[in-house]
Amino acid sequence: MIFPRYLKYKASGVEWLGNVPEGWAVSCLKRSVKDIYSGGTPETSNPEYWAVDETDSIPWVAIGDMTRAAVVDRTDKRITRAGLASKRLRILPKGTLLYSMYASLGKVAVLDEPATINQAILGITPDSNKLTQNYLRYWLIQIERHLSLFSSSNTQDNLNAEKVRSLPILVPDREEQTAIAEFLDRETGKIDGLVAEQRRLMELLKEKRQTVISHAVTKGLNPHAPMKPSGIEWLGEVPEHWEINSFRHILDAIGDVDHFMPESVENGVPYLMTGDLMEFASDVSLDDCKQVSRNDYLELSKRIKSSRGDVIMARYATIGTSMYVDIDIEFLVSYSCVTLKTNHSKVSGLYLFHYMKSDAFRHGVENQINTNTQGNVGIKDLQRVKIAVASIDEQIAIAAFLDTELAKFDTLTAEAQRAIDLLQERRTALISAAVTGQIDVR
Repeated sequence: MIFPRYLKYKASGVEWLGNVPEGWAVSCLKRSVKDIYSGGTPETSNPEYWAVDETDSIPWVAIGDMTRAAVVDRTDKRITRAGLASKRLRILPKGTLLYSMYASLGKVAVLDEPATINQAILGITPDSNKLTQNYLRYWLIQIERHLSLFSSSNTQDNLNAEKVRSLPILVPDREEQTAIAEFLDRETGKIDGLVAEQRRLMELLKEKRQTVISHAVTKGLNPHAPMKPSGIEWLGEVPEHWEINSFRHILDAIGDVDHFMPESVENGVPYLMTGDLMEFASDVSLDDCKQVSRNDYLELSKRIKSSRGDVIMARYATIGTSMYVDIDIEFLVSYSCVTLKTNHSKVSGLYLFHYMKSDAFRHGVENQINTNTQGNVGIKDLQRVKIAVASIDEQIAIAAFLDTELAKFDTLTAEAQRAIDLLQERRTALISAAVTGQIDVR
């Protein structure tokens, strides 16, 4: 869609804004708003300040509440009247514009219920004689791309209330502001709908992908194979000639490194944390991982050393995240992970990796977690998990089938993500063009 431009433009005097419509005022935020309020945090160690339920309590907005959605309709924490008084906090009315100054810098949200805010957030009330709130919301959204010009910190970008007050803003007349905001509501609504469709597609692809994995490693590839009860609720029936084994019977070794965090070095052996794990070791950016000295590597890998054909599994936090080691390279995995080495006469490492992606394995792990109180999977727990074992030839065929099928899902998912990225770029560009007057949407 091609939009017309305004008939006349003038220099804005702001380098990144360039020329703007002739009739628009170039101002700063403090001249166009009635109030900019910064919140605070009651003493976290005082239980009298923090509410355990909604009874006579006040929603307290943190950055995480803002980044969830453009409308804040719930908060993770609430404070008491005593907590409110301890910091002399103000309860902001429903509809207040919220603006983040730290961490997720420049995020904009609207309060959907009366609430107070922490010190990383500003509550902004426009001067209704000069600005409509919806136009101001879109202006703050578009200026996010330029905040590096106004923010500074030794450790991370941040703003403060005074810097936000000094942010530039273009002010057309109120009728034009309303027209711009209504246009953007309509057009961004269409884009958001298309993004939601792509995200639903990605969820469906994820579910279908999971179904294909789970079916292949518990039912096999032959739809006409005679079946038998596995004797395990979450496994159901399996092919008649398959065996049901515990992990301890199909592994040559299972273990972790010492529960010790080695010091980092500039150049050394990669040390993978849980967050570094990818589906395949070859996908990990090893240069970006923590590096440890060779002496620490040799000492820590005495108990078990990861090598090609092994499966690595996270057993804390993101329990069940698995990685197949498909390359020959020296690296360590942290004690938050466990290394599984298969008995190759019984199970191939790649088949085990796919099995550990299945619903059957997830249920088996959850069953073991429920037997302890630590919320993590120990080595003995894993040894007791059951696995449906096909013949080695079938395992190879199943792994090859899954490699082909999952690649199709991954391609479709990547295409959907590219569509989302393009739509979001279009959304950003449209907002910027409309509120800076590069297009005339009246």
